[in-house]
Amino acid sequence: MLRRPAEPPLAGPVQEPIPVNLVFRPLGVAAGLWLAAHAPAQGFDYPNFASLGGLTLNGSAAQVGTNLRLTTGGSAQTGSCWRTLPVKVTEGFETQFDFLLTASPEGLAFVIQGSPAGAAALGGGLWGIGYGFGATTNPITNSIAFEIDAIQNGFLNDTSGNEVSIHTVGAFGNSENESVSIGRVTPAADLSSNTVYRLRIRYVPGQLDVFLGSQPAPLLSVPFTFEAGGTQLTGGSTGGLGLAGTDAWVGFTSSTSSGSTGQFAEIRSWSWVSYSLPDACYVGNVQEGAGGPHDLLTIDGTNGGFFRTARAAVADPFTLAVAAPPGQVSAPFLLFLFPGIAGPATVTPTAWGDACFPLWFPIDLGGAIAPVSVPVPAGLILPTELTFQALMATDAANPATIERTNAIGLQLSLAPAPSITTVSPSSAGVGANIVVTGNSFSPFATLDLNGVPVPTTSVAAQQIVFPMPAAVPCGALLRVRNPDGATATATFNPTPTISSTVNNTGSTAGGTVFVVLGTGFAAGTTATIGGNPATVTSVTTGAVVMTTPPGTPGAKQVVVQTPGGCTATTTFTYF
Repeated sequence: MLRRPAEPPLAGPVQEPIPVNLVFRPLGVAAGLWLAAHAPAQGFDYPNFASLGGLTLNGSAAQVGTNLRLTTGGSAQTGSCWRTLPVKVTEGFETQFDFLLTASPEGLAFVIQGSPAGAAALGGGLWGIGYGFGATTNPITNSIAFEIDAIQNGFLNDTSGNEVSIHTVGAFGNSENESVSIGRVTPAADLSSNTVYRLRIRYVPGQLDVFLGSQPAPLLSVPFTFEAGGTQLTGGSTGGLGLAGTDAWVGFTSSTSSGSTGQFAEIRSWSWVSYSLPDACYVGNVQEGAGGPHDLLTIDGTNGGFFRTARAAVADPFTLAVAAPPGQVSAPFLLFLFPGIAGPATVTPTAWGDACFPLWFPIDLGGAIAPVSVPVPAGLILPTELTFQALMATDAANPATIERTNAIGLQLSLAPAPSITTVSPSSAGVGANIVVTGNSFSPFATLDLNGVPVPTTSVAAQQIVFPMPAAVPCGALLRVRNPDGATATATFNPTPTISSTVNNTGSTAGGTVFVVLGTGFAAGTTATIGGNPATVTSVTTGAVVMTTPPGTPGAKQVVVQTPGGCTATTTFTYF
């Protein structure tokens, strides 16, 4: 089940409901059985590796905390990890993983393979990176490897010590030698610098795309099919992988050098989705033979691309839009939905051609005249994935002309829960920028302090910026909330504490350097001694250094105040 437990609603403005009526009628036994038997896409998701369920580890691969290490710091280690059961690859997939490479393991590879060894496959060590020949001349056959090479070896024709390269020899034993590469690049970022990076791989039959991080443009784009293979950079044809069917094992390999210690390759998270080629019904027949068919239905501005599938995280907002056909100012239509992703088993003959599914579920858009665009707000948790298609009167001069629009499947995924690593500064004056860093913040995440919503300046996957509000309570609970209800919290604007002081006596003439030690201090912290301002010369989170003002003999109260208005007290004695 994708849905997260809901939290109690927060105080604040109520969002008006949109005029979209997502009413689901009973499916009936036949439809229910179909949905149970036909998953819309084959996938898995490891937000971390606290559990190794569904995985097979070989060689030096091991679980370390919530991470998966293919090599664990020893000399001449070789490790692999595979999804135990093969997954569909030939009709398309997307996968992404977060990884960390220390300075000098040989490298890391993501590998797709159909070798006889299956989930027990482990290739050559040392420079073989666990998939190639290496020193053991035991390469993985029927494979393609997406190699992150961290050491430049001249005898392997490496062009740098920081390469992303795609290697395949078709059905034969794969090779780490760059002579078999079908695509290679040296990224600007050093991928073996003890830093977590994300690699995403997308396969649409005919093309492989490799993305680094959140960059919209591919790091590599390479022509390739599993059936015919690709072309090596040196000009030779690789041939197909010779898979027994549509499935293959997917996973990771790595190795370390001889004599190398303390170096490792680590996977932090991994997700996979296999796709199926869409049925012809997804194309529709609007103005077919007269310049069409045209794509008139979109989700977030896209017709679903090659797979006619739009993807969104659970509870993220999206926009449904229906355009009028070319040459028409407007056009009446009925938009239908199907609970699940339609496919060959759901195609339904109609008087207007084959629809992708039985036209049982009309959606009320509050006036079905194209063009229309309806935003579905964040926070709506749909009970299932959906397929959309419309019937449209496409000719104003002949209202009896009814045609089918294109269809789009909406696939949903449960986003990783957000986490907060730092809030900086922890206290500040009103209007100053506060930066929250962490991971897995949704682009539509909201932020509140003690339950009171706070406007944000910017929201990115690893950083949220907001201006310091007025009157923030001391020790406030800062909460980041993703649309699906998952949250991360941290303490903000802390009340400072004083544990000790240094040089806490001095002349009534002032000028004594006085140091207060404790916690919760921030840049902009001020201090008074006996009600008179002290000159603060240095502030860290654990210490405030000040010069005392003139005073009168005796013990005086020292008040240290952070820029967020929170205070702590101690004493200073004048003589």
